[in-house]
Amino acid sequence: MTQNTGDHKPMLVQAPVRALDPDGVAVVSSGTIAFAIGAVVCWVFADNLAATGRLWYLYVAITGTIIGMLGLSVGLVRSRRRRRPLPRYSVEETDVNADGVPHRDR
Repeated sequence: MTQNTGDHKPMLVQAPVRALDPDGVAVVSSGTIAFAIGAVVCWVFADNLAATGRLWYLYVAITGTIIGMLGLSVGLVRSRRRRRPLPRYSVEETDVNADGVPHRDR
């Protein structure tokens, strides 16, 4: 069996670019606002939509607003957790190894 002793360089390397919105709050909030505006517009024209058999537009807009609000709440919780400082463990604690890693068996 032969070993590859040459330098290995990957053909594709991902650029070191940070995510613009890691929690998705901006994207989900803009979509939720768009669905809410659509729901208001459909509510104003509900009679015309019902006459043409397109009242389901209103239901889609309301459903999109509700799902967007749920997604926004998840994104805000994730954002709050990301901003919270991580707990620091002390080596003097009995539940922490010398390398600073907590014991898993306790």
